[in-house]
Amino acid sequence: VWELLLFILLGCLGGLAGATFNWANEQLTVLRSKWIRSKGARALEALGVTLLCSVVMYVVPCLWPYCTKRPTVQVTWTQQEKDIVDELVRFHCKDNEYNEVASLFFTDSDSAIKQLFHFREVGNFNEDVETFSSLAIATFYIPYTILACITYGIAVPSGLFVPSLLSGAALGRLVGHLLHKQAAQSGTFADSGTYALVGAAAGLGGMARMTISLTVILLEATGNVQNLLPLMLAL
Repeated sequence: VWELLLFILLGCLGGLAGATFNWANEQLTVLRSKWIRSKGARALEALGVTLLCSVVMYVVPCLWPYCTKRPTVQVTWTQQEKDIVDELVRFHCKDNEYNEVASLFFTDSDSAIKQLFHFREVGNFNEDVETFSSLAIATFYIPYTILACITYGIAVPSGLFVPSLLSGAALGRLVGHLLHKQAAQSGTFADSGTYALVGAAAGLGGMARMTISLTVILLEATGNVQNLLPLMLAL
């Protein structure tokens, strides 16, 4: 029961992140209305943002200096968890290793969200060699959120639902991972995937101000009634 307080705090973090996102995007919209008016300028802006996103999302995994050993698939794992292991990106690592940051950047958003939701924490927490380390999640979360803010508003058909879910899931996974590091896998806290789910709700709720509808959407998506109270409190 006491852990519900942590979910409320995570909801506050998601609200602050969403408010910051909206404020920054509003400032960008004002600048766009002043300086980018013609169709040609909007087309060039779209090309420039595309180039920026491509460069950042390639360079950041290149700068990640660590390779993590692939987790050993257990008999008790579900097929979904086995598929997640198969989707890990090697990228400059050995065959039995993977690049944590590249595995989040180089996959589609749906796969990245599944990794943050369902990837089990394994390894020695004191050595920070789990499935996704706190540094790897932060390295993904910060540039991804900034790029999402810059991208929204250019002359392309795009939305914020999935990017907000993904950035919120990364924030929640980061919080859950740090809590597990403090507890050293003693079972004190809920699974990091649960924190990722609540973080995704908090991030999207903070950006779009959705409450009741988002609670119902995520509850139906997960099919787990036990998530109802944490989602309600966070939102």
